Amino acid sequence: MNNDDIRKATGSSYCLGYPQLIQDSDLVQVTRFCDAAREKFRPIAKTNFTPETNSRWLLRHYLAIKFATAAALMAGSADYAQRHNLLMGVPYFNYYAVLSACRAFLFTSPHVEWEGENTVVMTHEKILNLTSDLMRPLDPQRRESWRGQMAGLRSMRELYSYRFPLSGPRLLRDEAFDPGPATELARLIAELASLNSECFDAMLSKYAPAEIAAVDLPEHEWAEVYKLVGEDVYDPADGERFYKLRTRWGRVSSLESMVSDGLYDDLYGSWHNDVEDPNVKPFAPDDYSRLILAL
Repeated sequence: MNNDDIRKATGSSYCLGYPQLIQDSDLVQVTRFCDAAREKFRPIAKTNFTPETNSRWLLRHYLAIKFATAAALMAGSADYAQRHNLLMGVPYFNYYAVLSACRAFLFTSPHVEWEGENTVVMTHEKILNLTSDLMRPLDPQRRESWRGQMAGLRSMRELYSYRFPLSGPRLLRDEAFDPGPATELARLIAELASLNSECFDAMLSKYAPAEIAAVDLPEHEWAEVYKLVGEDVYDPADGERFYKLRTRWGRVSSLESMVSDGLYDDLYGSWHNDVEDPNVKPFAPDDYSRLILAL
C-alpha cells in the first residue's frame, strides 16, 4: 500500500503522507475505514451543506489542526525531555500527545455530532473511549489493544502526578519513559483525522457547491476565547487566523490544504524561546513539526 492507494480509497484529490497508516494497516483496512467515513459524510455534503454547516466544519477543522499541532509539540517535548534527562515530563508528554491526537480525530469525525460545549469539552474517559470505538472500522481486532495502550499512558501519567513512587523512573523506566510507542499511536490517530478530512473533501467535491460562503456563528468563540479562572480570555492570534480562514477560504477542505504558511508559523513560532543561552540546547518546535502530521 502506498499514498496513491490511499488517495483512491478516500476519493479526494488531496493526499497527505501517511507513514504510520502504511506501516500499521493494509489497503483493505484503510478502504473499510474510508467507506464508513464517506457513508456518514455523504448526507452532510448532499442534502445539508449550508453556509452554516460549512462554517461549523471550518471551526471543527481549525480546532483539529491546532490539536494535531499540540500532539506534535507534546510528542516532541517527550523526545526532548527523554534526551535531556528531564524524565519527570515524559509520561505527561506521552499521554497528552495521544490525547491531543484523539481530539483532532474526533473534531474531524462524521460520527461525532456537533453539540457546542459538549463536543469541545469532554472528559478524558469519553475522549479515549470514543476514539478507540471510532477507530474500530480500521481494524476491529485492535480496538481493545488501542484502548489498553491509551489507558496505560493515562495511568503512568497519573502514577507520577498523584502517587510519586520512591523508585521514581526505575519503577517503570522502559514503558513509561520511552516516547516511541506513544508517538506512533498519536501519529496513527492524527493520520486518521486527516483521512477523515480527505473523505469529507471527496464527498463535498461530488455533491456540494464548489463556492460557498461562511457565516459568523456564536460557537466560533470556541476558536479564540478561553475561560481562565472563570474569566473569558480572548486570543488575538486565534482571532486573526480564524477570521482569515472563514472569510477567505470558502468551502472546508482537507486539513493539509487549510494550513497556510502564516498559520504554520503561528502554530510553531509561538513556542520558540527567544532567550539565548550558549550552555543550553533549547527546545526547537520546528524540529518536530512533521513528527505527527506533515501539515
